[in-house]
Amino acid sequence: MIITLENINAFFQEYPVKNIKCDHKILTDYEKIFGVFDGSFGYLSYLEFKSNDNSTIFLGSYPFNGSDLWKCKKCGKLKFFYTEAGGHFPKMIAIDVDFDKNYKSDPFVKLVSINKDKLSNFIEKFNFNELKNPENIQKFDGVKIIDKDIEYIFGYHEYGNTITFNIVADRDTLRKLFEFEKSD
Repeated sequence: MIITLENINAFFQEYPVKNIKCDHKILTDYEKIFGVFDGSFGYLSYLEFKSNDNSTIFLGSYPFNGSDLWKCKKCGKLKFFYTEAGGHFPKMIAIDVDFDKNYKSDPFVKLVSINKDKLSNFIEKFNFNELKNPENIQKFDGVKIIDKDIEYIFGYHEYGNTITFNIVADRDTLRKLFEFEKSD
């Protein structure tokens, strides 16, 4: 089976090697079998979000949005690997696949950066009326619990002529946002 974001749960269900111990080394014993990162909507965000009952893992949330799925060549164990670069030298971090969780391919989170002069056009085009009152937008801090069908804006920040914020939305919306950003 070819792995996609949409069929990853089916892949995990059918995968024959579940929760086993593995102490093999990444550089020599693992091979990348799937990349979660979707470069079609630009910069990733470090915003982490989850479901209210913690039964769902959102692949569009940090750290999964920048991870790759790897398989041990010796025992078959699956792990997500991502590069952690926060405040220190980059290091590779591994997260075991939790076969008891449901993995969602949408929504994703994106860092948006636009020119201040384009804000009203942005609000009108995408109907993000929250940006009319940025003082009410949630700050970018910690893990957020979300409803998967709602778009969210976090961490509004103005610096010079640039406005940046994080948006949690479906991938199609994020691709359209990226096209708007590139038209700057």
